[in-house]
Amino acid sequence: MSAADYDLAATGRAIAEPVRAAMLLRLLDGQTHSARDLAEAAGASPSTASPHLRHLVDAGLVTVAVAGRRKLHALASPEVAAALEALAAISPLLPVESLRQARAGSRLQRARVCYSHLGGALAVSVADELVAGGAVEPLAAGRPGVLRTLEHPLLAALAITDLSSGAGPVVRGCLDWTERSAHLAGRLGSAVLAGMLAAGWLTRRPRDRALTLTGHGATRLARLGVVAPEPERREQPWQACR
Repeated sequence: MSAADYDLAATGRAIAEPVRAAMLLRLLDGQTHSARDLAEAAGASPSTASPHLRHLVDAGLVTVAVAGRRKLHALASPEVAAALEALAAISPLLPVESLRQARAGSRLQRARVCYSHLGGALAVSVADELVAGGAVEPLAAGRPGVLRTLEHPLLAALAITDLSSGAGPVVRGCLDWTERSAHLAGRLGSAVLAGMLAAGWLTRRPRDRALTLTGHGATRLARLGVVAPEPERREQPWQACR
């Protein structure tokens, strides 16, 4: 007997619990995390977090690997990451209950990891510059894009002269849930994020998937015509966060 259609309800039930949803958002940084790390991100105790993680693994959304005495969890695939980002774009914002949450939300809005590539206002600015410079054709969210050339000043500054073969499209548009516009994903998007981290333009934060734009990075991007987001302003916290 062939399947009648997709069982969206099954996936919805796996996500539709605040602790599991918070864990999935934390895993959008593209890194592996222990159960303790994910419990902390979700505001849950390790004993409470364990059955939620088993639920996500059983649903095929998360994988787990043993490293010594630790079990490390990761999103199961880029498709899971893309689905989560798309859901975020149509989901209501969580209420802000502290200044710390407001600042965290503001950082996520400016620049963050979107699984394997860059997300946030900076990501949209990078995509706009690559489109304006003729490197890629205009991006459509959720669709493969077209790479015209790697001969672009931004890509040259990041030493991106070729792209290794691999799964997935070279260029893909990914809907940015804060900017409501497409940013750059695919193998080129991954190379841009890796290049910015390696060059010290961006640095990772230890407790969330927000990225810090360094002074060196802001200067280099400005010279390359990329409109970088303003630095964090403590007196003007963002109004919502995830």
